[in-house]
Amino acid sequence: MPDHNLTKLEAVNRILRAAREHPVSSLGSATQNDSLLAEQILDDVLTREQMTGLHVNQTEASFTRGTDKKVLLPSNTLGVKGWNQHVMKNYYHKEVNGNVYLFDADHQPATSDFSSAGADEATAYVRITWRATFEELPAAYQFSIVDQSAVEYQEAVLGDNSLGSKLEQRAGRSRAIARSYDMRYRPKNQIEDGRSNVQRSGMAVQRSWPYNDLRRQ
Repeated sequence: MPDHNLTKLEAVNRILRAAREHPVSSLGSATQNDSLLAEQILDDVLTREQMTGLHVNQTEASFTRGTDKKVLLPSNTLGVKGWNQHVMKNYYHKEVNGNVYLFDADHQPATSDFSSAGADEATAYVRITWRATFEELPAAYQFSIVDQSAVEYQEAVLGDNSLGSKLEQRAGRSRAIARSYDMRYRPKNQIEDGRSNVQRSGMAVQRSWPYNDLRRQ
């Protein structure tokens, strides 16, 4: 594996190589149907793997309502939840006429019109999940996304069950590495910051859940 983040071209070529196809020197050529399909699958998996939120694509943010009384969100928004003083708010997002707006489902029907909000709620506090580009992601996530894409690409162009099984094993390893990376870099994670009720020793692993409670289950 390279000791740096993958470029999108390197990612597509890894997908092509997994299906025993030749690499390409550039992306976006209308005459290279295989690389276009590989890139499309890569983009699909890229979105899918970020939808539920990774450590690197979730941010606490605040957005102030505009003159139209609506709260405009970034175009790459994948999800929102109420945060801070609005943690109990029933927020969601939806695209309307090319713009992404925050909706308040505590109202019936749900509305994007925040004109009735008091002065203290002119700003909405949310934890936002946004879609990062492939190049913005750390290598651990990149390899997981690429190797999962390789499985789907091979199924589409070759359908070789034996090769597919090998690629699925590779994708499984890469995804496990990515999930471990994601867990380790979250604050107060259960891998590095948890606490166990058992005496610490060379054989014990610190955990955040009660040891005795687990034994009774």
